[in-house]
Amino acid sequence: MHEPTDDPELLLIDAETVTELRDRTAHLTELVKESTLADVAATLRRGLADRPVRAGVVAASAAQASERLTGLAVKLDATTTIDPANGIFVGRANGTLRIGYLFPGQGASNDVDNSALTRRFETAREFYRATRIPTAENLFPPSIFQQQIVASSIAGLRVLSVLGIEATAAVGHSLGDLTALHWAGAMTESELLTFVGERGQIVAKACTRTGAMAGIAAGPGKVEPLLRGEPVVIVGYNNPDETAIAGPAEAVERVQRAALAADLKADRMPVADAFHSSAMTPAADGLRTHLKDMHFRPLRRSVMSTVTGDVLQSDTDLRDLLVNQICEPVRFQQAVERMADEVDLFIEVGPSQALSGHARRICPNIPAVALSTESTSLSGLLSAAAAAYVLGAPVRTDLLTAGKGAQS
Repeated sequence: MHEPTDDPELLLIDAETVTELRDRTAHLTELVKESTLADVAATLRRGLADRPVRAGVVAASAAQASERLTGLAVKLDATTTIDPANGIFVGRANGTLRIGYLFPGQGASNDVDNSALTRRFETAREFYRATRIPTAENLFPPSIFQQQIVASSIAGLRVLSVLGIEATAAVGHSLGDLTALHWAGAMTESELLTFVGERGQIVAKACTRTGAMAGIAAGPGKVEPLLRGEPVVIVGYNNPDETAIAGPAEAVERVQRAALAADLKADRMPVADAFHSSAMTPAADGLRTHLKDMHFRPLRRSVMSTVTGDVLQSDTDLRDLLVNQICEPVRFQQAVERMADEVDLFIEVGPSQALSGHARRICPNIPAVALSTESTSLSGLLSAAAAAYVLGAPVRTDLLTAGKGAQS
């Protein structure tokens, strides 16, 4: 057996029928015992012919590839299997694939230099060379932390575009709303990053650091009774079984204890204040003043707002929307449910994996994959590419073999 590679590889095969695909899978199982994974991936890529029945595995060693190919063989009769956790992908190319992007508002680190995306793809390296993102060791000041998150999503968008993977709709979570607006054409990369920094400074000035947030593992129907008599409100509808709350720190702590007493998991969030609540009114006022001199371009793509829970019209007044966002709850579940009618695959574009997990809970029939843009492993990107390819997207597979993407 060969030693693990520096990066995982994506092994893709296509065929006219399931029977033919099964034969190709059996042949591939033997092939990985004889050659390096990089060579096998390159050979397979040259043999792809846009045939409709497709499959693939993401693996970092010959042993792992053999194990996953065995698992793949069991799944070949299924119409669709998108299993990034186990690196197994099966699908049919039956027309145009509709992809929905998910843009996170949390999950960034400071170690972009060691991320697999910047290591493999020139477009990501070029972005970070041209863009000076400050670093911070904690979540404060938010302007720095939030710029890191948004920059990571931008790098992911660049790489996806190089690979020919494009979305038809998007949803952002909290800060991710701004990235979604950029993706839709309202702001350039530099305008987005500048605005995120300015917005973060406005929010930081408004923070008293007396508020808190918590996540409760239950839907709003179970959470609302816990809030009675407390100055605590729901500020996030993440999925049918996860709700975020915010309020004064001591009141949030009391609600947490009540949740635990009701056998509900409740975790304090690592944030500086009670965001998306009336406690942020001073920040909303400051942002309103700041936005008077800002102009946004009309939206050219479909964005589902987590402020309204619905699709934004091209002529939406984004200044009013962004002011309202500061104090309004994050209606992520409602926005994803709205987008579900328009997409066949979710791809989370950013350093987090939380939104793809939420999306699976909200829409279990639509597969979801996370890029994990700041991971040292390329498995997130390869999984997204595998999911897109087996479902029919025109992926630039030639850029996925080790050494190729670095020239993109």
